[in-house]
Amino acid sequence: MKPRELSIKRKIMTVTMVTTVIVLTVAVAAFMAYDLAAFRESMRRNLGTIAVVTAENCTAALAFGNEKDASETLSYLQPEPQIVSAALYDSTGKLFARYPTNLPPGAFPAKAGTDGYHFAGGHLFLSQSIRSDSKNLVGTLYLESDLRYFYQRVKIYPAIAALIMLGSLIVALVLSNRLQKRISDPIVALAATARQVSERRDYSVRAPRLGPDELGVLTDAFNEMLTRIEQHAITSAFLSAIVESSDDAIIGKDLTGRVVSWNTGAERIFGFTAAEMVGASIERILSRDRPDEERRILENARRGENRLYETVRMTKDGRPVDLSLAVSPIRDAHGVIVGVSSIARDISERKRAEEQILRLNADLEHRVQIRTAELTAANQELEAFTYSVAHDLRAPLRHIDAFTRILQEDFAGSFPPDASKLLETIRRGSENMSRLVNDLLNLAHVGRQEMKHKQTSLNALITEVITELKRETAGRDIEWRVAELPVVEGDPGLLKQVFTNLLSNSVKYTRPRQKAVIEIATRAMNDETVIFVRDNGVGFNMKYADKLFGVFQRLHRAEEFEGTGVGLAIVDRVVKRHGGHIWAESEVDKGATFYFTLAGLDEHAKHPASSRNTPGFGSGRNWK
Repeated sequence: MKPRELSIKRKIMTVTMVTTVIVLTVAVAAFMAYDLAAFRESMRRNLGTIAVVTAENCTAALAFGNEKDASETLSYLQPEPQIVSAALYDSTGKLFARYPTNLPPGAFPAKAGTDGYHFAGGHLFLSQSIRSDSKNLVGTLYLESDLRYFYQRVKIYPAIAALIMLGSLIVALVLSNRLQKRISDPIVALAATARQVSERRDYSVRAPRLGPDELGVLTDAFNEMLTRIEQHAITSAFLSAIVESSDDAIIGKDLTGRVVSWNTGAERIFGFTAAEMVGASIERILSRDRPDEERRILENARRGENRLYETVRMTKDGRPVDLSLAVSPIRDAHGVIVGVSSIARDISERKRAEEQILRLNADLEHRVQIRTAELTAANQELEAFTYSVAHDLRAPLRHIDAFTRILQEDFAGSFPPDASKLLETIRRGSENMSRLVNDLLNLAHVGRQEMKHKQTSLNALITEVITELKRETAGRDIEWRVAELPVVEGDPGLLKQVFTNLLSNSVKYTRPRQKAVIEIATRAMNDETVIFVRDNGVGFNMKYADKLFGVFQRLHRAEEFEGTGVGLAIVDRVVKRHGGHIWAESEVDKGATFYFTLAGLDEHAKHPASSRNTPGFGSGRNWK
């Protein structure tokens, strides 16, 4: 079995045993080398000791040239079996005595050597100088020792090493077999879990955590990875189902435009199957009149841009299809753009509908222009007719008023009371009719008058209006509360008509009050600045508020309050001509408030009129 095919258990045991063998081999070799070196050194020291003793005993024999004594002294080395030979040399270096004597002189060095020792040829050689008490050299001792004991020691080392290694390997095998489980069992559990996930595609299984060490951390990380894979698998299954069930064409391409994915929506829209398109260039469905479009799309995607396009593509049968195309870059785990995703939606029906709407709009615009021209002409004719009728009615009304006045003045005493009442009724009717004619003329004038835009102080206009109302308000207790109003751009005459009509109404409908309070100011409402006129008059029922600004619409009886029902219609028209709108809020017997806006009022409100333009009540003071 190859090493890669071994189980983790056997691998751990093998590594343990190999490591043990190597360590033991190194240890035994080191021990043997050390022991041998120490033994050799011990032999050297022993031989040196023998040399010292022998040299001392031979000193006298050398000094007196007594060869017999010298030979006898060397013979004392016989009990030392390791001593192979010994010799004494005189002071001149000549051989003086030898041991054993049966060895020929040629077996010894011809001359004495220098002090020292060396190993050679399985022997230890030593030379020791011999000196007298006067330190004079009297000779040299030569010893040759056999190393057979050393070699005998060396021979028993392999047996000892083998026994040590065998015992150690047995112990290592037992221990590794038991201890490897702490390492191999978590790994085996991880491997079993991984195999189950791989074979069954079951990402819900989890590996057991068998300890708090690094393997426990690895197990936790592995289980967390399975959780994420499971979530990703669920999400991918949903995304795949969404892609395949989508009516839109969802296409994946590489950066060269080669198709790598093609869903059923793309098959339905373009007619090509996935087998026909995957691996082919997207240019297969490009329109011939757009040759550079795909190149620009890929360049934008390479820059990381998400783009929306409206384009045309070709189907398998050569039919053009209008598409809404969303293109996004595809990035790998490192954020590098590796492809392009395109989502195409068939908008052919929408395009046809848009074309139909454009045709209808063009036709409708033409009709509106015709109707507008007709309505403008009709309005102009109506205004001209109104102006003409109102103008022509003035003379008869003046005659009626003049004749009834003459009758009352000249024949007052001869008329019965009923006749006098009838004449008074005629006069009041003619006056009312005259006011109505004047209001109609004003209404027609507002519609036909050319706007004269200029900077206009609203406080100055209100001052003029209040001054003109003095005769009507004579004898009444009226408190005017006029705030500081802005300078606006508009037609001064028309804007004055607005305040004239609104303030006249306030004066009229506060007549039943002992003290009338009329307030003119600005406020913020619905994110815009508005001007309001508020009074404490009789008010009106809000359910009739939609009739306020219509012509001839009145909410009070003529016997209670005079009027023609045209004044507020004029106000509404003037405000609209100035780009604004008007509305009212009220409650019966609790007063009324009229609000209106003007174009540019928000900007002009930042620059209110100076109090010098509204003497007597500018800067928010009251004027009675």
